[in-house]
Amino acid sequence: MIAFNSSIRRQLLCWLLIPVTIILGVDTVVVNIMAVEFANDAYDESLIDSAGAVASRLNFVDKKPQLDLSKTALSFLKSNQKNTIYYQVLDSAGKTIAGEKSIPAPSGDLSASEPDVRSGKIGKAKVRIASIIASSPDKTDYVIVQVAETTQNRHDLIKTIILMILLPQLAIIALTALVIWFGVKRGLLPLRNLENSVSRRSPADLKPLTEAGAPKEVKPLVVAINRLLFQIREDREAQKRFIANAAHQLRTPLAGLKTQSQLALRESDLGELHHAVKLMGSSAERANRLVNQLLTLAQLEPSRITRFAPIQMEDIARNATSEMAPLASAKNIDLGYESYAPDAVIEGDADILFEMMINLIENAIIYTPENGKVTVSISVSDGLVFAVEDNGPGIDLQERDRVFERFYRVLGNGASGSGLGLSIVREIADKHGASVRIMSGSENVGTRIVVKFSTYSVAPVAVSASTSTSTSTSTSTSALLNFEPTKTATKI
Repeated sequence: MIAFNSSIRRQLLCWLLIPVTIILGVDTVVVNIMAVEFANDAYDESLIDSAGAVASRLNFVDKKPQLDLSKTALSFLKSNQKNTIYYQVLDSAGKTIAGEKSIPAPSGDLSASEPDVRSGKIGKAKVRIASIIASSPDKTDYVIVQVAETTQNRHDLIKTIILMILLPQLAIIALTALVIWFGVKRGLLPLRNLENSVSRRSPADLKPLTEAGAPKEVKPLVVAINRLLFQIREDREAQKRFIANAAHQLRTPLAGLKTQSQLALRESDLGELHHAVKLMGSSAERANRLVNQLLTLAQLEPSRITRFAPIQMEDIARNATSEMAPLASAKNIDLGYESYAPDAVIEGDADILFEMMINLIENAIIYTPENGKVTVSISVSDGLVFAVEDNGPGIDLQERDRVFERFYRVLGNGASGSGLGLSIVREIADKHGASVRIMSGSENVGTRIVVKFSTYSVAPVAVSASTSTSTSTSTSTSALLNFEPTKTATKI
């Protein structure tokens, strides 16, 4: 069997030349059979004629057969340089009347109307034997005439026929093999050109390969390579943008942290020192949040592979809401959680979905004034819906598309942030085939951000007789501060 890890040239040559070689072998067998038949037919006719010539010299005297074969006729019969010819005459009783006694007797089904030609041996020599029946003039008696001939001339003729047929075929096959080798080499030239085109490039050269002149079979490979180069180019550009943006965004909090630390070192008043340290903490917290978001974005770059598995959205949403409870409590914000699809399951990455929910809830808390309200919910409406709603200042219609851009922030809201939260949300949603929409909150107050997953399933759960099949749970901030994910939250 041909190894498929060998070169394409070797495979093509094998697939083309092996069948040609097999055909030549079969042709040789067929030619040999035909040559033997042709030689036997030609020499057997001559052998039958010789037997007829011997039979013509028979005379029946007093009903007894006599052979009148002169020395001249006998020498003519045996005139052959390579073959030896024997003759034999048998009476009807099978007794030898004349000729060579060692010629094998004819078969019992010899017919007077049909000569018999067969193969045999005289001593160690292989011979062909022709047998005919010659009847007396009154048809009352008969004799059997046999003429045997060695097979050297036949073999010579067979070899000549085979050579005359096979030698031109061998020449044609050799020429065919040469043409095939050259054709395969010429046919694979586009691949060699493609190899040279790629190998001559520097790692920084990601321009697409030209498809001009590429054969039809090679074009899909060129297209696939160009697609890969495009993806690498996009990934590299994304990395460059990421590094530039990260450097730009980190420079501000780090510079502020450095300035505040220098001011703190010069302060002797404890009140001012406390204020400076507090500012340093705020800058450090901002830098920490920015770094975490940048790391999340790095995980979402196109070159990263996300491994999906069945996950229950209820657990992730409750954990994310619980995680943000301390931040909500610090601003005296009523953070609530409502679930109308506790058994909903999707295929996704639990870690980045948790990060998406954290960003949405954190954004809502940051941009909602103190004593405000933020509600996290899971429900079903033409898909599985995760929503975060607040009663903050809201987002203008003309700004709702731009807030998903990296590092874009709505001006004039007085809240700190990096402008990465909603960009992270959009990219995570895209990876899960979900859509993200920004709408106005209840009674057109605040903002409601909805992430809709078009595909979901329901995990099988055991339901007791006293338990409703549809549940709605709500948890406030005070409950979330002591939240245990494994327990069922109750309405407060």
